[in-house]
Amino acid sequence: MLQPNIITTLTETPDLYQSGAPLWTEPHIAEEMLKAHLYPETDAASYRPETIEAICTTLPERMKLLRGARLLDLGCGPGLYCKNLAGRGFAVTGVDWSENSIRYAKQLCCGLSADFLCASYLDPLPKQNFDGAVMISQDYGVLAPQDRKKLLANIRAALKTGGRFVFDVSSTAAFENLKQNAVQTWEAAAEGFWRAHPYLTLQKLFLFTDVPASCSLYVVIDEEMAVYRVWQTYFTPESIERELHESGFEVEEISADLTGEKWRADSAALGVVCRKRE
Repeated sequence: MLQPNIITTLTETPDLYQSGAPLWTEPHIAEEMLKAHLYPETDAASYRPETIEAICTTLPERMKLLRGARLLDLGCGPGLYCKNLAGRGFAVTGVDWSENSIRYAKQLCCGLSADFLCASYLDPLPKQNFDGAVMISQDYGVLAPQDRKKLLANIRAALKTGGRFVFDVSSTAAFENLKQNAVQTWEAAAEGFWRAHPYLTLQKLFLFTDVPASCSLYVVIDEEMAVYRVWQTYFTPESIERELHESGFEVEEISADLTGEKWRADSAALGVVCRKRE
């Protein structure tokens, strides 16, 4: 018999930014996530190779970085950006709390000026060592407000005076699109992303219009039941600029993505370049 709280889990709106089972500590999911990062045909984890190339080509100039500058890649995954940027003459430090990803990144960047920390970027980072920091694939909006504030404090402490932080977030236009396309789904699989053996997945999307934010709920059932909640927060140029200013950063550029495309009201994302205030 299934646990009696499954109906409650699927029907009751979760508390805002309520946590679920951890994704990165489940060995099979960590392996599948690494595969997703390395799969070149979608933007589901890492962006496509051509997008990575475009980002790494344009960012150094927009961040006003000189060759040899020290860069911090937060949530570096398997090191795809670290390899590209280190190959351009920058000294890169990647931070990720997935042991699988860090192990792969070390092999990928062997012989390059890149080192790696298997750690959470919500923990203190090396102080005032870096000329710039990047956080790519909209990881910033996954965090609850108190964790975003902690992250920004860590980045400020890690950057040299005038150092720049570059990241991307989902936009309120993307949130409006979700409102038109929210569905509930289920899947029965012999094996797949969630488990290496037969399982059932029930998925539901919860929307919080006042924030705005979304929670993708995944209930995975095999011999037991696990509940995963993946959050995303959506921003306007004004709301992200206000949040950054409160934490000691000045916005220098907002674009439609991290390649520098011009932002429009219907852009699905915001690419942000900001500078640490003195």
